[in-house]
Amino acid sequence: MSAALIRSVRLFGRKAHGVCRILTVSALLIGILIADAAAAAPTKEIRRILVFNTLGYLSSPGVARMDNAIFAALEKVPFQIELYSEDMEGTLFPDEAVQQEFRKWYIHKYRDRKPDVIIAVGLKPLQFMVDAHEKYFSGVPVIFCGTTREMLGQMKLGSDFTGVWGVAQPEKTLDAALALQPGTKQVVVVGGVGEYDRYLEAIAKESFREYESKLKFTYLTDLDMATLVERLKHLPDHTVVYHTSIMQDASGTGFIDATQAVPMVARVANAPVFVVDDVDLGRGSVGGYLLSFDAQGRSVGEMAVRILNGEKPQDIPIVASPNIYMFDWRALKRWGLKESDLPAGSIVLNRQPSVWEAYKWYIVGGICLLLAQTSLIVGLLWQRSTRRRAEAELAVTFDRLRLAMETGKAVGWDWNIKTGEDRWFGDLQTVFGISSDTYLGRVEEFRRRVHPEDQELVWKAVADARESRKPYAAEFRVIRDDESVRWLTARGKFYYANSGGAERMVGMSLDITDRKLAEQQVRESEERFRLVANKAPVMIWMSGSDKLCNYFNKPWLDFTGRTLEQELGNGWAEGVHHEDLASCLKTYSEAFDKREQFEMEYRLRRHDGDYRWIFDNGVPRFNADGSFAGYIGSCLDVTERKRAEEALSTIGRRLIEAHEEERTRIGRELHDDINQRLALLAVELDQWSKDKSQSNFSAHLSHAQSRIMEISKDVQALSHRLHSSKLDYLGLASAAKSFCKEFSAKAKVEIQFNQSAIPATIPKDVSLSLFRVLQESLQNAVKYSGVEIFRVELRGTSDGIELVVSDNGKGFEEEEAFSRHGLGLISMRERMQMVRGVFSVKTRPGIGTMISARVPLHKPDYRAMVG
Repeated sequence: MSAALIRSVRLFGRKAHGVCRILTVSALLIGILIADAAAAAPTKEIRRILVFNTLGYLSSPGVARMDNAIFAALEKVPFQIELYSEDMEGTLFPDEAVQQEFRKWYIHKYRDRKPDVIIAVGLKPLQFMVDAHEKYFSGVPVIFCGTTREMLGQMKLGSDFTGVWGVAQPEKTLDAALALQPGTKQVVVVGGVGEYDRYLEAIAKESFREYESKLKFTYLTDLDMATLVERLKHLPDHTVVYHTSIMQDASGTGFIDATQAVPMVARVANAPVFVVDDVDLGRGSVGGYLLSFDAQGRSVGEMAVRILNGEKPQDIPIVASPNIYMFDWRALKRWGLKESDLPAGSIVLNRQPSVWEAYKWYIVGGICLLLAQTSLIVGLLWQRSTRRRAEAELAVTFDRLRLAMETGKAVGWDWNIKTGEDRWFGDLQTVFGISSDTYLGRVEEFRRRVHPEDQELVWKAVADARESRKPYAAEFRVIRDDESVRWLTARGKFYYANSGGAERMVGMSLDITDRKLAEQQVRESEERFRLVANKAPVMIWMSGSDKLCNYFNKPWLDFTGRTLEQELGNGWAEGVHHEDLASCLKTYSEAFDKREQFEMEYRLRRHDGDYRWIFDNGVPRFNADGSFAGYIGSCLDVTERKRAEEALSTIGRRLIEAHEEERTRIGRELHDDINQRLALLAVELDQWSKDKSQSNFSAHLSHAQSRIMEISKDVQALSHRLHSSKLDYLGLASAAKSFCKEFSAKAKVEIQFNQSAIPATIPKDVSLSLFRVLQESLQNAVKYSGVEIFRVELRGTSDGIELVVSDNGKGFEEEEAFSRHGLGLISMRERMQMVRGVFSVKTRPGIGTMISARVPLHKPDYRAMVG
C-alpha cells in the first residue's frame, strides 16, 4: 500500500472517529439531561477539560488507551465535565509550518473558552504547552503524559505543570529474554527512522552498552519494510529480537506501530520478539518489561481529579510511569519458553486452560452432587435425633450469654427486618431502665430511645453497613425510662437472603458510660491545667513518651512570638541558640532515657529576636497505671541574674586591677619621687659634712630644711589622697573644701566649691563615701572632660545631704557610662548603695556631665531616747 493511500485511509478513519465521538458525546449529554429532568436534581458546576493528543486514536492505540483511562477517572468528580479533544497528528503532518498552523487555530479556538485543566498526551502537545502556556493559557494547570524528560530537551516546565514521565528500561527486558532463552548469543534491534523511532533506538543502544562484551548486537533500523522482513526471516540460531518502534521506514512509508509494524515483525521473524510497551503485546510478540499506557492514563486522570477538587499542580509531584513485566502465553508456547523462568510477579496474558482447568468445576460439581444426595439422606435421619438436643443446648447457651451480658452491662438485639420486630435481651435495666431481661418491640421504639443529637449518626452507620455489607459500629447515647442518659458502644452484622436483600441484623451493645465520664473528667482536668498553666508566671511545656513536645502554655508562646503549631514536636528547638542546641538536646535525651529530673540553662530567642537565658527544670510524668507518659517542664528567664553574675565577676576583676594600679602608683611615687629626693638629700648632706667652712653651714642647713619640708608636703598629699585626716577631725565640709583647693593647685584647674546647710554631725561611713565620690568624680572630670573649670556643691537637704560635681566638658553616652568608663562610676555607685544613697549620672556628648550623690540622714527619735 502506498504512503499516500495510507494517509488517506488514516484521514478518513480520523474523520469517522470524530463523527463517532460527536455522536457518543451527544447521546451522553441527552441521557444526562433526561436523567436530570427526571430526578429534578440541581445543576452541577461545569468544568472544562481540554485534551491535546500527539496522534489520533486510529494512529496510536497507546494514545487511545491513555485517553480512555483518563476519561474513566474523570467520572469520579462531582462536576459537569465539558470534554474537548484535539489531535495534533505529529506523524501525519510532521511539517513544522503545518504544526504552527494547528497551534494558531487551537489558540484562536479556545480564546474565549478557557479550560480548567489541559492534558497534553505526547511530545508535540507538551512542546506546544511549554511554548504557549504563559501567553495564551496562563494560570491553567497542565498535566502531561506519553513522553520522557529527555525528549523535552532544554525546555523548562513552569509551576503549573505536573504529570507522568515515561521511563523505558530495555535492559530489564533483555535480562528477562536471556533468562527465558539462556543460550542467546545475538540480539537484533529492530526500529524505524521516525523521530520517536530514533529516540527509542538511542535508549536501547545506551541500555545495551554493558552487554556488548557478552552478546553480539545488530541494529536493523535503516531499512525499508520489505528488506527488513526478508532479513528477519533468516536470523541465525540463538537470537532474540528487540522491537523498538517503526512509525516510518527508510522508504518514507508510515506505519501504526502496534497494529501494523509489530504484527508484521513478529510474524516473519524466526526468533522471539520482545517489545517496549503494553499495546505492542498480544500480536505475536513475547512481551518484556513494558511501559503501561493504561497506568499512565490512570495516574493522569487521578491528578486531574485532584486539581478539579482544589489542589494546586505545584503540590502534585511529577512521577515516573509504572512499568510491568507482561508476557503473551501464546508466544511463550510458540518459542518453547518456560513460564517458570519469568521474573517474579509477571503478568501472563491469553493463557489457554487445560482440560482439567476448563472442566474441573463440572467434574467437581457432579461428584459433589452425588455426595450431597448421600449426605442429605444421612442428614435427615441424624437431624431428627439431634434437633431436640440442639434446641436444649441452644437454650442453655442463650441463658449463659444473657447472664454474661447482664454481668458486663451489655445488651444484645435481634432485628427482623421483614417484620420490623426488634428483640432485646441482657442487662436492659442498666441500659434502658426496663425491668425485664428480655423485651420484644418495634425498631421504631429503639429509634425513639436514641438521644436526638445522635439519631442521624446511628441510622447513617446502620444504612452504610447494610449497603456495604460490612460490620456495623457506632458510639451513641440513649435515654432511659427515668430520663437519665447512658453511653453505648455497639457492634452488629447484617444477614442477607439468597435474593441479596438484608433480612436480619444481630448485634451487641456495651454500656460505656463510666468510661465516657472518666474521659470527660480527664478532658476537664486537662482544660483546668491549661487554664492554670496559661495564667502561671512561668513558661511551661509538656512532651509525650516519644520525646516530642505536645503542649506549650501561653507565657511560652508570648515569649517566643510563635504559634503552638510551630513549637510542637521539635519546632521549639529552632529558637535555641546554635551554640547551646547540642548540649540542650543531649541533656534532654539523656534524662528522658533514664526517666530522671534534669536542670539546664540555655539561650532562647525571644519574639523581638533577642536571645535570653532560660533556666529549664524538667520532671518525668507517669500515668495512673504507672506507665511513663513523658515530661513536664517549667522555664524562667534568668538573663538578669546571669548578667548580674557576669557584672559581679567583672567588678571583682576590675577591683583587683584597680587595687594593683593604685599600689603601683603609690609605689612608683615613693620610689621614683620621694625615695630619689631623700637619696639626693643624703648625698648633699654627706658633701656638706666635709665642708668645714662656718660661713656655708647656715646656708646648707636652710637648703636642707627647705627640701625636707617639700618632701613632707608631698608625703602628706599622698597620705591625704589615701585618707584625709581632716575628714576625721574637721568634718566632711572642711575636708572636701581642702581637697578641692589642693587638687586645684596640683592639677592646675579651677574648682568652684560651694557648701550650704551642712549638718553638724554626719555618720563616718556617709562622710567617707561622699568624700571618695568627690575624689573619684574630680579625677575623672579632669582626665576626660577637656575643660579647666569645675563646680562642686555640697548641701544639706530636709532629709539628707547631697554632693554634685559638674562641668561643661565633652560628656559621653549615658547608656555606656558604666560599661565604658571602667571601675570609677561602678565604685561610686557601690559606695552609695552601702549607705542607702542614690547615685546618678547625667551626661550627653558636647553638653557636659553632672554627677549627683544623695544620702538620707535620719533624725534621731528623741521620744524613744527619753523612754
